[in-house]
Formats: sequence, C-alpha cells, structure tokens
Amino acid sequence: MEKLYSILEPYDSWWNDEGEEKNLEARKALQDFYKELKKLRPSKKYEKNIVHFSYVPHLVKIKKALDEKRYMRACNEIISLMHYEPFLQGRIYYNVLKLLEKEVVENFV
Repeated sequence: MEKLYSILEPYDSWWNDEGEEKNLEARKALQDFYKELKKLRPSKKYEKNIVHFSYVPHLVKIKKALDEKRYMRACNEIISLMHYEPFLQGRIYYNVLKLLEKEVVENFV
C-alpha cells in the first residue's frame, strides 16, 4: 500500500491549484496508480465497516473530480478513500479499478 500512496502523494491537493502542468502530471500519476493497483489482489478477508457502502461517497467525489479534469483533487480523494476505508476489499478495489480504467486509462492512452 505504501507504493500506492507514494504515487499519489506528490499530487495530493484538494484545491487543484498548482497549475495545468502539475494537474497533467497528476493524471499520469493516476495512470501509474492504476497499473500498480492492478498488480495487487483484493483481500479475501471481509473487513466489517460501520456501513457496507460507506465508500460510495468517496467514489462519487473521485468521479466528479475526474469529470472536471481536476486530477490532483482525484488523487486527494483516492488517498482519503485509502485512509478511511478497507481499500483492498473487493467491493472497493474493483470499483476503483473500473472507475480509473474508464476515466483515466481508456480516455488518455
């Protein structure tokens, strides 16, 4: 997980106010993050959380940031998701992969 954090942390800015060049670097970081995440496998052990779907608002925020082309904000939102939720649970892992594949990988490769 540390490697995943290290890819996104240089671009962790909710404000997304460091210029277009840095924002485009964040998009590249999201592509790299996707590639590294695909190398991992989801956890086989279910980790109970207070609410099974508590990660969904994070996904909505990530999607919104990507739609607005605020890639630094998307990095920030993914870091928050990794911090607050059991990120390698299948329900989260596969949804993040699918979202990044559709919004960052397919649209820009």
